[in-house]
Amino acid sequence: MRRRIIHAIPVTLLSGVATLAAAPAQDGRAQTMSLIDADQKPAVEKSLLELKSAGPAQAATTNKAVVTLVANQHSIAVTRGFNVVQDEPASVAGGARGPTPTDYFMAALGTCQNVVFVRYAALEQLAIEALETTVTGIWDRRGLYGIAGVDPGFQEITLETRVSTSAPSDKVADVARRTRRGCPIFATLRRETALTVRLIVNGQPVPL
Repeated sequence: MRRRIIHAIPVTLLSGVATLAAAPAQDGRAQTMSLIDADQKPAVEKSLLELKSAGPAQAATTNKAVVTLVANQHSIAVTRGFNVVQDEPASVAGGARGPTPTDYFMAALGTCQNVVFVRYAALEQLAIEALETTVTGIWDRRGLYGIAGVDPGFQEITLETRVSTSAPSDKVADVARRTRRGCPIFATLRRETALTVRLIVNGQPVPL
């Protein structure tokens, strides 16, 4: 049964804010500050060119994290050489050493939105002076223990993206719409996902 997940993405455009009062451009006009590097657009164009000629096998990519329990509810995940610290709050006997898995879930969705937004904004040569995505999710903790048949999945997820830019609002709105379609995490939440579940106990696979 498909879970009901509501995605509301209001985009607040603070146009014309944060103009850089620094050295003027060569044409004498004031430069506009942008958080997007000059090399971002060529990088996206190069990736697009490669992907347009690639087949499914060449375009497929894999993400992997190895998560090791350190103590009690405290784990460290290693992904692409980076350590990600996870823990639970003291209120549930955790050590409060880091965010919870559900916190990271929200952060992953928000950062994915920002990354894809930047890539499309770079293609359209939009100057982004500020970009902030707030992700809020609601879920019922009773689902952790199967109380009253409650589903532990998120019942509602809201994304709010705030952009400060001198670009026209309609162009920024178009980038936001393309971001929704292009963000892998957003796309995964939007549909039913095939899940492969494996259980390994003491080094041996256990059928579920």
